[in-house]
Amino acid sequence: MKATLKVLPTLQEKVEKSKSLVEQEIERELINMATDAVGLGSIRVPVDTGAYVTSFSFSTGAGRPRGKSSKGKPRTNPQAARSEGLSNLIKDLERIPSLLDTTSIVLRNNSPHAVAVEYGGKNWIRPPYFVFTQVRNIHG
Repeated sequence: MKATLKVLPTLQEKVEKSKSLVEQEIERELINMATDAVGLGSIRVPVDTGAYVTSFSFSTGAGRPRGKSSKGKPRTNPQAARSEGLSNLIKDLERIPSLLDTTSIVLRNNSPHAVAVEYGGKNWIRPPYFVFTQVRNIHG
């Protein structure tokens, strides 16, 4: 005995629409994470030269992470640097062919002073910022 069922076109349309909605929600959450990481959201992130906030990147595997040094750079407009950092992260997301087919997305900061910003460092005069810790606490 055998029974053949056909997926109705309307049901298939609903499945495709739900996939699209899920992908949009994933993208929205990643953009919220990016917004917090660069300090445009709820997290306080330092900006002196802009090197730290523009060194964030999203990656899905191999590839060269973004990393800029602050050495010898003048102070910058914090809002402009944060906006550039967010723009970089959004461009990274746009390069991912399918968020639904991606099993791992990594947020990283490859600036030479990222560890000092996160945990404090030698001769550090402020409390550490714990940016990644806060992003993890907010976004899981």
